[in-house]
Amino acid sequence: MEYDKLLPNKDEKADGDADFLAMDRRRRSYELCLVFRCKPDKGIRDPIADRMEERPELREGTAAEKQKIDVLRQRREAILKSLQNCGLRLFCYYSRDRDEVLVKIGAPPQKLRDTAARMKYKLQLKKQYLNAYAEYRHDFAGTPERGLKDRRVVSHIYKTHTEDDFPDSDAIFKSLDKIQLIHRIISSKDKDCAGVNIGKLIYDGEVTAYFPLHEASTTQFLKENRHQWFWMEEDFANQMHDYFGDRIAFHFLFMAYYWKWLLPIAVLGLCFQFVDLIARTPDNMTAIPFCIFMSVWSIFMPHFWRRQEAKYAIGWGTLNLEEKLEPCRPEHHGEPRINPVTAQIEPFYPPERRRLDYFFSLSMMAVVGGAAVTALLGLIYWRHHYREHSPGGMWFFQLGIAAYVEIVNGLLTRLSVWLTTRENHRTQTEHEWHALSKVLLFKFLNSYLVLFYTAFFKEHHWLFGTEMKCWEDDCFGDLSWQLAIFVFFRLTFTNVYEYVEPRVKLWWRSMFLEKRAFWQTLQTALNGTMLLEVAAMSPAEQQSKRDRYDEFRNCDEILLSHGFATFFAVTSPWVCAATLVAMLVEIGLDMKMLTDHQQRPMPRLARNNDPWSVAFDIYGFIASGTNILLLIFASEEYNDWTLTEKLVLFVWLEHMLVLSRVALHLVFPQVPKNVELLQLKQEHMVHRCLENIKVEQAHDFSMFRDKHTDNVDIFENDILERDDDNEAEVEPTLNLGASARSMVDGLTEAKTWLPSSN
Repeated sequence: MEYDKLLPNKDEKADGDADFLAMDRRRRSYELCLVFRCKPDKGIRDPIADRMEERPELREGTAAEKQKIDVLRQRREAILKSLQNCGLRLFCYYSRDRDEVLVKIGAPPQKLRDTAARMKYKLQLKKQYLNAYAEYRHDFAGTPERGLKDRRVVSHIYKTHTEDDFPDSDAIFKSLDKIQLIHRIISSKDKDCAGVNIGKLIYDGEVTAYFPLHEASTTQFLKENRHQWFWMEEDFANQMHDYFGDRIAFHFLFMAYYWKWLLPIAVLGLCFQFVDLIARTPDNMTAIPFCIFMSVWSIFMPHFWRRQEAKYAIGWGTLNLEEKLEPCRPEHHGEPRINPVTAQIEPFYPPERRRLDYFFSLSMMAVVGGAAVTALLGLIYWRHHYREHSPGGMWFFQLGIAAYVEIVNGLLTRLSVWLTTRENHRTQTEHEWHALSKVLLFKFLNSYLVLFYTAFFKEHHWLFGTEMKCWEDDCFGDLSWQLAIFVFFRLTFTNVYEYVEPRVKLWWRSMFLEKRAFWQTLQTALNGTMLLEVAAMSPAEQQSKRDRYDEFRNCDEILLSHGFATFFAVTSPWVCAATLVAMLVEIGLDMKMLTDHQQRPMPRLARNNDPWSVAFDIYGFIASGTNILLLIFASEEYNDWTLTEKLVLFVWLEHMLVLSRVALHLVFPQVPKNVELLQLKQEHMVHRCLENIKVEQAHDFSMFRDKHTDNVDIFENDILERDDDNEAEVEPTLNLGASARSMVDGLTEAKTWLPSSN
């Protein structure tokens, strides 16, 4: 198979395209890219791929390597033929180094329509139909037997996503829709689909990349409107959703929403920080109002974000999104069995073995958690004893603890992923939820233990046989400095690491994997231009060399920073402003990474930003409780109160917060009333449009008076029902004695009527 040439389907000209290449130049015809590996080692000569070039640096492969090349070629050609036979358009060519085959994949308009109709894919309707989402249906001409009265014409109701006066036949599909439909054709085992397990191919190493292609015009528009990434106005959010999908759009919407909510507490925190500097301690008269304000803010912020989610979900057609059966993860292994739902063979992992894996994970988490707690307490003990004898004193140890926490957080993340992978979950959603629960538990313990200990347990308590004391007998001051070091180190370290990481990966790949000169690759990596890396590469090949977008890490960093900003902000009010600045920097870095340095993510349907919205809800309750505990038990404002009085005040304030949350749900429900009303109107509109139901505002019943039909009879009563319920029919029963007596009585009676023989 020649990969330097276009491979159109044999029946594509039937679609009305006289010249396929000319059509490609007029409009975008390919949405996805699939990258196959040609060789087990790029230094081996492929007799087919390298036949046109003289490359003396290549060596002849061994018999086993040549056999591997043949196997890869046969598998690749079988998959490409399968994709072609499904009606997909393919454009295949060799990479720059001729060690990979890049396959651009598209679909003709009619194929997209047929697939959308078969899978009941929902498309957006026109504005006059409330911009609702309805499943795609073909027009139905009707049946002659019914006089074409069952005709259904619905093609005009779907919105066209183009500014042309005469749109193409596939204009009803957004780029997002095309990607999802083509991915369905590639991966599904339905009719006219290829059933290619892309995840398995990537896991086995036959495929090196699989991603949607970037659109140059759209990415240029997104780069030119950088300020919109921070404000996220509705039109720009919709454009981002149409390009990246629900998950990415919700993520950036939340970051824009979050920094706007951070703004008032950042301003208030800076004002209170000025008062703290004058008072020389954060434990002053501003602690009470700021603690109460942070408690209320921590509960209200996630709730109103839920309302914001619902408003955008109704506009994107995912408010009533239904869960569907997910395919198996490529890493999922087990005994081959038939799935009772899909009737397909897939790995089966016994529940008993998974329970053992859960027990192992819990045991490992308990051991590692205990070790982490012991290590942190050891660092606190070490700081208490040796801070006077070390350069930098207390600051040296606080900075060391902050560095230790960040390093261990990275190790705990790897451990969580390893434990979750060992549990062998069937779907990607299950894998992500279990990994998230482990990561949050580990990082919560490792990141905030020192702060909780300093706030509530350090003063006049014993640790390893030594009585502990706060710095200058002011636990609020001790806590404020440790929190300041944590926030400063985290915000600088994470942003620098996020900036340097892709360049280090580029240097490593060029130096050790591609075996280039040390100084050449180092200069390229430091400049960040990647000119040497992507020289003579096509745009698709350049995108294939980029890293995949990691949503988990971005959200995880935001959540940890949120905890530092809300749990103990009363001791260092300025951390709210620092978190605000860090969030703005994070948006800018994520924007740059997503548009320039990472592959376009595969779009995923989502109703909201879960599981991260749930995590922020949990952190909100923890933050409200922590601030009240700090105010009552750690602050000196209530030193004259007895323990009973403090407990009563704590319980009363907690009940007030719970009641405020209940009242908030009643007054401002998570799904606004106008959203619920719009959803009902859209459902009604979709039903009318798909069934061609015309609405007449007022019927004129007088038009039926002159019709020559029989009059309707009106009876005195209901003659169709029995008057007496007791006369209901009774099922007959067999009684031979009664039957015999009835027969004798009948014969005797008949005998009296017979004429006498005389």
